[in-house]
Amino acid sequence: MKKFNYKQAGKEIGWNFSKMNYSVEHKSNFDYYREVVSNITSNTIMLDIGCGSAEKAIRFYSFAKRVYLTDVEYEMLKKAKTNVDKYYADMPLLKKKFIIKTLDCNSTFNFPDNYFDIVVSRHCGANMQEVHRVLKKGGVYISEDISNDDCQELKDIFNRGQNYGEDPAYKKEMIDCADAGFSEIKLIRFDEIEYYKTTNDLKYLLNYTPILNGFDDEKDNELLDDYVNKFRTQKGIKLNRRLYAFVLKK
Repeated sequence: MKKFNYKQAGKEIGWNFSKMNYSVEHKSNFDYYREVVSNITSNTIMLDIGCGSAEKAIRFYSFAKRVYLTDVEYEMLKKAKTNVDKYYADMPLLKKKFIIKTLDCNSTFNFPDNYFDIVVSRHCGANMQEVHRVLKKGGVYISEDISNDDCQELKDIFNRGQNYGEDPAYKKEMIDCADAGFSEIKLIRFDEIEYYKTTNDLKYLLNYTPILNGFDDEKDNELLDDYVNKFRTQKGIKLNRRLYAFVLKK
């Protein structure tokens, strides 16, 4: 079976899925970016862990005082810099707010103690001891990640996939957060439904994400057709997304 390659996917598209034709139906009131933005002020210094190509960070975080965009992959940071330069080409003061640095989310962070007002991480995770260390007293960590039962119906047909059959990751993360010393820990589980207009739109997602731990256009087509035939609706091909978020306070 072909294994999913993060570096290759990042190099090719930089986690930019704007080419896909799909819609999202939110099943709860939680929205990651809305939660992050609600905690930003003009004095906020924030750290974005695993920023990817940073399209949304560039738009949503611009009224913070300073934003560190970090990722472990060089190609991601290259795309992030290109996007910052392009988006703020005529706004040099806003452009200066974004600082791009290499960071391994699981290692020691090269930042001083008590430095950030907000640390955020989406579909990346983080070293919770380090997150707690670099946050100011009263600072907030906000994350979003994929549950083990995400796209369960798709994984059941393929009998494989990201974290398929494993215990929920948020259980261990809850322990890690408590061990790190956070004073407030809030876990939010929520669902979304994505509707893909065509099979090719869904294939694009599966080719450039680890949902199936490596999608093979030749070997997996028959099983994908089974899924599409079963879950095609008037809105599009239905994909059930199951996510979770942490909102922590130091």
